[in-house]
Amino acid sequence: MKNIAQKSSSTNMEDFLYSGVTKDYIDGICFNIAFTEDNRLVAFNASSLGEGTINTIETSTLSQLQNYEIILLDDLLQRIDQKQFTKEIYLNLYPLKSIVLTDENIEAVTKRMNDYVEMVKQTIEKFPNLLIYLHCVNRGIVTKLKEKITNNKIGFVIYGDDLNFIDVDYYVILMNAFSDAIIDLLHKRGKNVLLYLSSDYYINYTYEHYLGEKSTPYLQEEFQKIGIISNYPEVIHKVFHLEG
Repeated sequence: MKNIAQKSSSTNMEDFLYSGVTKDYIDGICFNIAFTEDNRLVAFNASSLGEGTINTIETSTLSQLQNYEIILLDDLLQRIDQKQFTKEIYLNLYPLKSIVLTDENIEAVTKRMNDYVEMVKQTIEKFPNLLIYLHCVNRGIVTKLKEKITNNKIGFVIYGDDLNFIDVDYYVILMNAFSDAIIDLLHKRGKNVLLYLSSDYYINYTYEHYLGEKSTPYLQEEFQKIGIISNYPEVIHKVFHLEG
């Protein structure tokens, strides 16, 4: 089972990267990425920034965001590369802010999406030694990623009632869409699955479901195939008794 550490506001960047490099029980690291008004890719902490702030990032230039806890993706990957990081790096690309498509704006919206994906492509191509994985909840962005990027794994975030899957290399399942049937189907298709556990409640729920008294041998076997993304990699390591 993969244990992927999500960057949050509870740990500064240097300590987070040090843990990612040195802790054997951490199999990879994950960052949230947004696109500024002046076409700059930045990593940010979702746990400390609300949706209003995400919209602020997308509608502001980099120079207008000096008071926010963000870092340019290019700078972040350079720091990781300098540490000779050999584990997996997951980039969760936040979708562009919701816009109602009209005949008047569809061209501008399409260009904006293309610019976003092209900037991602140009940035990650600078770091061929890093194992970079890309996923997003937005179908349009995932489709563009598949079209433009061939050397990196592409994933789709399954959320809520949106169960019309798009064919990708891996899937991240938010817990409001958790389903044994979905996971079983994806595993039968040979796809990798990661659960995003955002709270103690979901960690406890996952433990009881897969390893608790009412679990089954089948669920225990399925658990070995999945990965977990969370802000609490040490807790995941201890609760699920992982090696490393």
